Amino acid sequence: MLGAGVLLGMRMKKESLESIYPFLTDALRLSQNGLAVLDKNNHFIFYNNTFANMFGFHDQDMVGRHFDDMMRLAFIRKQGPNIERDTVEEWLEYIHTHQRQVNFRRFEVDLVDGRWLQLSEQVYHNGDMTIVCVDITQLKQVEFALRDAQTELKRLALTDELTGIANRRHFFQQLEHEIKRLAQLKQPLCLAMLDIDYFKRVNDHYGHLVGDRVLQHFTALVAAHLRPYDIFGRLGGEEFAILLPDIRVAEAKVLIERLMQKLAEADLSHIAPDCHYQFSAGLSTLMPMPLQEGSEPRLNGATESQNPPMDRESLCRSDAEKLVAEADKALYNAKNTGRNRLVSWEDIE
Repeated sequence: MLGAGVLLGMRMKKESLESIYPFLTDALRLSQNGLAVLDKNNHFIFYNNTFANMFGFHDQDMVGRHFDDMMRLAFIRKQGPNIERDTVEEWLEYIHTHQRQVNFRRFEVDLVDGRWLQLSEQVYHNGDMTIVCVDITQLKQVEFALRDAQTELKRLALTDELTGIANRRHFFQQLEHEIKRLAQLKQPLCLAMLDIDYFKRVNDHYGHLVGDRVLQHFTALVAAHLRPYDIFGRLGGEEFAILLPDIRVAEAKVLIERLMQKLAEADLSHIAPDCHYQFSAGLSTLMPMPLQEGSEPRLNGATESQNPPMDRESLCRSDAEKLVAEADKALYNAKNTGRNRLVSWEDIE
């Protein structure tokens, strides 16, 4: 038997709890977190005003009604959760495949009005379930801002700030990638290196602001006449390069000469009065041999004595260095034989 002291203590504890019931009720009702209790059949037993506002039914009495009724109302009113389904039935089917599958789960929900909630669902032994909704909008905004900042930092690391095209580092990364890719396809790759003639004179005569505009104009003109899969980058200063996958030298020459013609015809008065400029170009090409598993790679059909065994990465770097060196020598030849012209490595080889 329980002693009188124990019984008295239990009675006092019960009375103490009963005395704070009104406070607990008010605390739940006025909480800034959304709170709801559902029975084992998913009918509402209790919810507070915050929960009703979050799910867009503050003008409705949901006690005794099914959870699905709330979701149908939210779908019709386009309030509450951002429902990414064409029909409410598809949305409810999605909910039913997740809800009550475990005793506790926590997940995030974005609302139509732009807010974000973290929901916690707790299922108890008798089948009742509590839902606690915490507004995490500010946390998500910080998360998105950090993600955007990381994306921007990545873009800046890969992009030339003035022209918006690939910077030197990214361009050469793309070069090695294209060599590997086209080696598997056994397709040619052309590299054109472009250099604006007498660019220092532009800066000296018009100033660096006009010089920047010339670089931007040149970038826009070239980019407008490239194929979607060509790769265009600024190597530094007034030097640019274009990767032309799956194209022969003759076709690449036609493209570069077309760019020269378009530039000659361009009205540059918006850059500066009496402004004009030209460029020189050097062109090289590579026909990679396919890199097959279990066999030593060879460059352009070279014999083993001409081309000792190399791993894939070394071969790729070797091909890249060869392509760049030949285009650079062709460009040097163009600059030293009159400028405003295109020279192919084949022409001087």
